[in-house]
Amino acid sequence: MSNKISLPSNWVCNGAELKPKTGASSSNTWVLSGREIKPKVSASSSNTWVWDGKELKPKVSASSSNTWVIEGNKTKPKVSASSSNTYDTNGQPILVIAGQLVLRLW
Repeated sequence: MSNKISLPSNWVCNGAELKPKTGASSSNTWVLSGREIKPKVSASSSNTWVWDGKELKPKVSASSSNTWVIEGNKTKPKVSASSSNTYDTNGQPILVIAGQLVLRLW
């Protein structure tokens, strides 16, 4: 597994918030609030993801094809997983995993 989740040097994450190191604002900061990953402001059901401790999926319109499964140190799509779309979590918190894979922040 050569794909690794990593936090770029221009982003910071304290486990509860994920934001750019410079130019961070409420509009480009993501938060983990309970089981939900959402923007710090203007959160809605359509831009909120749910983390249940094993799966990361959209709050609305979740399906097997847009759900990610985190098992141990691996993250992969719930369906059609292959070596090219399976990632080593590299010890990163769920916010960093979500930032890279589902939010595509970097």
